[in-house]
Amino acid sequence: MASDRIVRSALAALLIVGALEACSEQVSTSLGCPELCTDQSAPLRDTTLVGGVVVDSSLLGFAGLGDTHDITLLNQGDTADVRLVARFDTLPQTYRPTGAAADSAITRVDSASLIFFIDTLTVKATSPITVDAFDVDTTAADTATSVLVPLFRANRLIGSKTFETADIKDTLRMPIDNGVVFAKIRDTTRLRIGLRVRGSSTARMRILASQVTPRVRFRVSADTTVRPDTVFLRSRTPSGDAFLASVFTVFPLVAKGALPPPPKDRFVIGGLAGARTYLKFDIPGTVIDSVQVIRASLLLTQTPARSTARVKDTLIVRTHPVLASPAVTDIATAMGFLGGSASYGVDSVLFVPADSGGKSIELVNLFRFWRAIGSANSSRAIVLRSSSEGANPGEVTFFSLLGPPALRPKLRITYVPRRGFGLP
Repeated sequence: MASDRIVRSALAALLIVGALEACSEQVSTSLGCPELCTDQSAPLRDTTLVGGVVVDSSLLGFAGLGDTHDITLLNQGDTADVRLVARFDTLPQTYRPTGAAADSAITRVDSASLIFFIDTLTVKATSPITVDAFDVDTTAADTATSVLVPLFRANRLIGSKTFETADIKDTLRMPIDNGVVFAKIRDTTRLRIGLRVRGSSTARMRILASQVTPRVRFRVSADTTVRPDTVFLRSRTPSGDAFLASVFTVFPLVAKGALPPPPKDRFVIGGLAGARTYLKFDIPGTVIDSVQVIRASLLLTQTPARSTARVKDTLIVRTHPVLASPAVTDIATAMGFLGGSASYGVDSVLFVPADSGGKSIELVNLFRFWRAIGSANSSRAIVLRSSSEGANPGEVTFFSLLGPPALRPKLRITYVPRRGFGLP
C-alpha cells in the first residue's frame, strides 16, 4: 500500500510538472503564462516605438488651491521656504456671563492660543522646531505672494514657540498675543495668521487641516466657569464667491524654492512648484487590439535635478491614466480627469533627484485597460506626478521629445500574436 501511494504521488508530481511546462514561454520571462497560454509556438517579440510618445508637457501649480488643506511648512535656508496663512475672519463680539440673562461685550482676552493638528507619522522631527506666528492681515492683494511674504516681519510677530522633539505630538498649541486678538475683536477686524517654521538646519512640519481644522482659543472672563471661546477658520474674501473664499481659509505660501518651468528639452515632476507631466502616446491599433502585450515599458532618460535642495531624497512618482475623452485637446483640462494609479494596476516608482541615466515605468496594465475600453472612449495618455507635490523641494528631471534623439522618451513593447487561445 505504501508503494502504491509513492507511485501515485510521483505520477501526480509528473502531471503538475507537465502542466507547468505546457504553459512555459519560448523565452525566459517572469510573467508566467499569458491569458490561458496564448499560442505557445509563437515566440515573444520585442519592439521599441521610437515615435510612440507624441506629446510631453510639464504644468506647474499642483496641488491646486482647494485640492487639499494639508500643508507642509518647510524651511531650508536659502533653498526652500514654505509658509502658511490661516484666516479667522469672524470673531465674537459678546459672551454670556455665568448666570446672566443677556450677553456682555468682550472687554478682555486672556490665554489666547492657536491650536493645530500635525502629521507625526510621515514627517518626523529630529531636532527642535520653532514656529513663528505673524499678523498678515492686509487691505492689499491678500493672496499675492509678493504682498504676503513681507508681512512676516518682526513688528508683526504675534507669537513664537520652540517645540522640543519630545513635545511634538499630534496636537500642538502655541500662545499668541492677547492684545492683538482683543484689538481685532474690539475693532471688528480680521485675524489672519501666517506661520513660519525654523530649525537648526532643516525644519519641516505638516499641518493636517483637512482632518482637524486649526482654531484659535481664548478666555474672555476671569470667571473660570465661563467656557473659553473657540474661533474656527473662515474667509470672507473674495466676497460674492463662497466656494473660492472657502479655498482661502488656509493655504500655503511658497516664499522661496519654487522653480520656473523647465527648459524645452526637459520635463519635470514634483518640486515646490508642483510640476506634473502629461505624456500622450501614438500606439498602432494592432498593438492594442491584435497582439497580446506581455510588457509595456515607458523608457526615460533622467538628468540631475536643477535644484540642490534635497536631491538625495527619494521621490515617489505615480502614474495616472487620463480619463478625459480624446475630444479634450487642452492639456490642462485633460489633466483634471485622472484615474487612480493603484486602481489601474500601475505601481509607484521611486526616483532620486540627483540620479541620471535610463529609467523605466511599466504600463502593461494600462494597455489592457485601453484595449478593454476602446480608442473612442479613452485618451492614450498618462500624467506623472509626485506623491508629495508642493511639499517637497525635490524634483526629478527627464529629457523630453526635444532632447537628443537617443535620450528622448520611448515605448518598448513585448508581445505575442493574439491567436490560438485556449486552455493547454
